[in-house]
Amino acid sequence: MNPEDIKQLREELGWSLAKFGKYFGVTAQAVLKWERGTALPNDFTMAAMIQLNRRLDEAKGENQKQQFINGLKQALLTGGVIALLTFLFNQDESS
Repeated sequence: MNPEDIKQLREELGWSLAKFGKYFGVTAQAVLKWERGTALPNDFTMAAMIQLNRRLDEAKGENQKQQFINGLKQALLTGGVIALLTFLFNQDESS
């Protein structure tokens, strides 16, 4: 993902720099650096963002996209990074 893709993903989720960073274990300042292209996320974070972007692209219609985002938020609230990865990589693709 390039810097513009990262910014677009964050904006599509409707998350602030701080909220996006919180879910990936970094500061808002780090996210801003990613979006400006002055720093890169680590490989783990990049893989999670690529998968998150892919899953959002696969969502059919706003309702399904919103359901996915709500599930994502719930996973993050209840289990942090491990729950995020489980949600992104193991959820049934047909949902």
